[in-house]
Amino acid sequence: MKIRNLFVKIHLYLSLFLGIILGVVGLTGSIIVFDEALDKMLNPDLLSVASKGEYRSASEILEIAKDVYPDKTPAIIHPPKGDDGVFVVWFKVAKDNLVKDKAKCCSAFDWYQVMINPVSGEVLGWRNQSEYGFDRKHIIKTMHGLHSYLLMGSTGRNIIGIAGILWLIITITGIYLWWPKNRKFKSALTLKKDANPIRFNFDLHRVSGFYSAVIVFVVTFTGVYIVYPQYIKPAIKIFSPIEENLKNITSQRESESSTIPIETALSMANKVFPNAELMAIGLPLDKKDTYRIYKRQKGEVRKSKGKSVVWIDQYSANIIKIKDPNNMSAGETFVNWQFPLHTGEAFGMFGRLLVFFSGIATTVLVITGTIIWYRKKRMKYLKLLK
Repeated sequence: MKIRNLFVKIHLYLSLFLGIILGVVGLTGSIIVFDEALDKMLNPDLLSVASKGEYRSASEILEIAKDVYPDKTPAIIHPPKGDDGVFVVWFKVAKDNLVKDKAKCCSAFDWYQVMINPVSGEVLGWRNQSEYGFDRKHIIKTMHGLHSYLLMGSTGRNIIGIAGILWLIITITGIYLWWPKNRKFKSALTLKKDANPIRFNFDLHRVSGFYSAVIVFVVTFTGVYIVYPQYIKPAIKIFSPIEENLKNITSQRESESSTIPIETALSMANKVFPNAELMAIGLPLDKKDTYRIYKRQKGEVRKSKGKSVVWIDQYSANIIKIKDPNNMSAGETFVNWQFPLHTGEAFGMFGRLLVFFSGIATTVLVITGTIIWYRKKRMKYLKLLK
């Protein structure tokens, strides 16, 4: 069998097998590129305020949020983003069927949010972020769930990971099949004018596949990394060290020491990164846990969260560890780039638009490819009838 014929079969059968999955992942990926903006647009009563004035302290905000969920453990506080932003306090509850080895999967915990006016302290609302639905409060969460694990927990996450690996193969074989034999690149890079529907569909498949190939490959590879970092990191470590086991960092409690206020932890973090923007406050979940203050320095690729982190002892206020993206090894820098590349945020709005269109292109490729296959199959069937 010739290489081209082999690649045709690989490209065809993998695409048909994964078509629906790739279409869902591509379309939902395009939506969640702008998840925060869409969520805010759909839920202005929860996520935006017009109040002006001095913000309440993080400790005050936490106490207000605890009144909403007194039986749940507060885990994270997100400060307001922008002039009309709100405080969002996250509560984390382990499910009864929690498996520690799968703790990173979105299905391991139930998450609850409380939104609070930063000036007045008014509770604007709350929601269960582990529920799915197409109502305005949960649709963005549902899109995330479909994109990341098909709403199927660990099983769905593995399906997405394997589909990503196969999609890389589909992309490579697609570029090989696109390459014009007669080197007429102009016709291979443009849609033919006045083409009939069949030719237009074929050209659209070929052209959209070529122009989206690089970004689709990058987005897919980074997606595979996000699902399977445990298999890729060992390969990276061959060339550069990667610091791990950061979850083993603990506070040292002496006798009846009490937990320091959040403001003290923030003050210590500000001494380390005085000019960085506060992105999130990780709260101690138990007596051994620490404060984790997430900040973002100017120029960081991780814009939505920030990777400048300070771990602070919850009793002594001692700084236990500092993670500075400016002082990372080459391997850690590579790892740090994966999520921002996947979402496009590494390159601002331009990057997000590229990822948005790559998701649309994936859906277009699935549809046009299926039409090409169906037409050829139908033609063979009609020939048999004759």
